[in-house]
Amino acid sequence: MLSGDSASPQTQGVPIVLTGSATDMSDFKLNPFLAFAGGFPTGIVPRILMRKYWYPPVPSNKDGTAKFAPYGIRKIETLLIREFGAHNVVVVHPDNLRRVVGPNTKVIGITSMEPAGTGFVSRTYTSFLGFGGEPMASAEFRELVNKPFLRKWGAKIILGGPGAWQVHKAKLRKEYGIDCIFMGEGERSALKIFRMALNGEKLPPVVETELPDPEEIPCIVHPSIFGIVEIMRGCGRGCSFCSPTQRRRYSFPLEHILKEVELNAGNGTQMIILGSEDLFLYQSKEKFIPNREAVAELIQSVAAVHGVKYIQPAHASLAPVVYDPEMVEEIGPILLEKSIWVSRGVRHNSVEIGIETGSIRLMKKYMKGKMLPYKPEDWHDVVTKGFKILNENGIWPLATLIIGLPGETDKDTIVTLELLDKLKSCKVFYVPLLFTSEEDCMLRGAQHMDLNQLTPLQWELIANCWERNIKDFAPNGLQWRIKVASIAGYALYYRWKHGRKILRPIMKFSGWNT
Repeated sequence: MLSGDSASPQTQGVPIVLTGSATDMSDFKLNPFLAFAGGFPTGIVPRILMRKYWYPPVPSNKDGTAKFAPYGIRKIETLLIREFGAHNVVVVHPDNLRRVVGPNTKVIGITSMEPAGTGFVSRTYTSFLGFGGEPMASAEFRELVNKPFLRKWGAKIILGGPGAWQVHKAKLRKEYGIDCIFMGEGERSALKIFRMALNGEKLPPVVETELPDPEEIPCIVHPSIFGIVEIMRGCGRGCSFCSPTQRRRYSFPLEHILKEVELNAGNGTQMIILGSEDLFLYQSKEKFIPNREAVAELIQSVAAVHGVKYIQPAHASLAPVVYDPEMVEEIGPILLEKSIWVSRGVRHNSVEIGIETGSIRLMKKYMKGKMLPYKPEDWHDVVTKGFKILNENGIWPLATLIIGLPGETDKDTIVTLELLDKLKSCKVFYVPLLFTSEEDCMLRGAQHMDLNQLTPLQWELIANCWERNIKDFAPNGLQWRIKVASIAGYALYYRWKHGRKILRPIMKFSGWNT
């Protein structure tokens, strides 16, 4: 079945083909935060222009394979190469699928972040804009899976990746012609499913994978988009709305990490993203107590690798920052030197951090481990002190807030507004998100929060966040254009869609009342 002959992939096909949609197979011009814009609606700007200027394809090698690919695909690719040989496995951008799919192709593995457009970002910002169609990411995914030639020779279609749960929850598997939805980490379970596909066996419609042991997780053999390198998996804080927090946390050995950093840097990757749920808990010795020496050695070692131009931490939490400010002081200068970010003439680093809410009641109910080793009652102090320490060391975080957690009341929103008021002097880019019940979290049965359910105070909270973002991060010329566009949008659309209640938030958001 698997062949090592020299038949041209262009005419015969490769047995195992791995790919993703156009948004998943782009580095968004080396801007990982801009990748969130895949959740914004299509239709406002023609997709052909978006593909060219917003999410252009990753570079391809001479044989059409992708030079860079999502990190998850690279992990699965490594396992498949070990088992079936490099000549039987390829990773390509969807534009190059015709070069590698043919009669010999038995299985096509697809990864996706937002295949149905029902994640936090897609639901929130498609709703906010209110027009222009479905999210770009889900539109690109649908276009990919609807390509007729993918099924011309009977290849099995397997969907995996962080957003696979969306297709399962929306019951779109059959409509999209997907043979198997693969949910979870793949190192322990993937080979069995791909082997079944190669043998022409019927695949289970849904596979919920087993968590692998750390030693089962291989180093990637080809470079990843954004130079993503995993330093940790899992979190263990137990937040009810998030799946990684339910998983056991473990850190990868430094030599494992540096091997992947060197691979990426040696293949032309300019950026290294340190993938984890919490940079500051790398090699944590006691529960949620940071290991300053290990974190400092990690950052120093990655920065010392030849070819590493930028370092971008993925996620972090605030409690370790407050517990050990000297840890941040030690790595801050290195991260600042290796930062790609300049806002209004000031260079800074960034990292994604979840505030989620200022309500102690909701913290106790849904995320009482988020501030460990502190107590939920300490949350406001942890947030204010943590952001101050980060700012003092050149780190301006991107902070998420969840609007509409189950049971949220106006009192909870008021307390969150009060917390934001305490952060007035801090440099933070706020991203308010509508509550979304993901399939693999404890709140998976809870009702989504929709835009038409927002209270006036929740609108106020969202407007407050974006008013600050525009003030601190948008160039002066863009600020005036936002003001004009906001008022025009209210007059032409938003008043009709949401009524006069939307006027005050729009005025605040666009800066007219400042």
